[in-house]
Amino acid sequence: MPEVTLEWLNKQAKQLVKKHWGLDEIPKITIDMDRKDLDWKSAVGYYCSDIKTIAFSSEVNERRTERAIKRTLLHELCHWYLHATGQPYHDSNERFARELIRVGLGRRHNRDEKATLAAKIARKEKESERFEIIERNEDTIITIRLKHHRKNVDDFKKDLANMLISAHNNRDEDEQIYPGDIADMMCKWYGYKKEPIAKIAVEISESGSYRSGQLADRDDLVSILTNDLDVDLEEAEKNLIDHVVDDYYAASEDVE
Repeated sequence: MPEVTLEWLNKQAKQLVKKHWGLDEIPKITIDMDRKDLDWKSAVGYYCSDIKTIAFSSEVNERRTERAIKRTLLHELCHWYLHATGQPYHDSNERFARELIRVGLGRRHNRDEKATLAAKIARKEKESERFEIIERNEDTIITIRLKHHRKNVDDFKKDLANMLISAHNNRDEDEQIYPGDIADMMCKWYGYKKEPIAKIAVEISESGSYRSGQLADRDDLVSILTNDLDVDLEEAEKNLIDHVVDDYYAASEDVE
């Protein structure tokens, strides 16, 4: 195997940092740093947080492939990035475990008990994570759910923004593009997986120009029950209580 030099490590670091975090800055990287607290019998790389430096051993590197060293470098870069941005960065932190998943190193964590537990929690959370694109068609709202085995919320926002800009700028003048088309494009270009669209989506919040997200009032509920839920109009009218609200201003006008 060719010798792993500082020049090679710095080149790889620049590519990895640009790819995964969009940054031009990289941490300092050293080989064979004279430091007593680095135990090369049990580790293949270190991130020294006090000096924000990634350390390697030439003796250890000689026994490993370039691919393995590159993956270790990415692992240590995750430590550095989270530390530099003020986030939990230790192997025992769930946030660190989630970052490993995001960059494609989900199984590359330390084997101590706390790190293993953090990785387990992070994987479970990732498996249940979904992103949504909402399509409104007249009175119906359709939620298109997407999932990705690695990407996080920030990645989804960035991917969706890029997709919307690209779709708008490249469509023909009279071409109609729907949210479902955007979802399909994200699956094609960014590797998202689309879950089956719900068979029915019913909006039950209040209507009108001002919306607070509250449950619809009686008149709107009559419309929802009859139009969307197939309830007979007479039955809907009979079952919904007509709440009487005192009209303070109307009453006050009658007082002399």
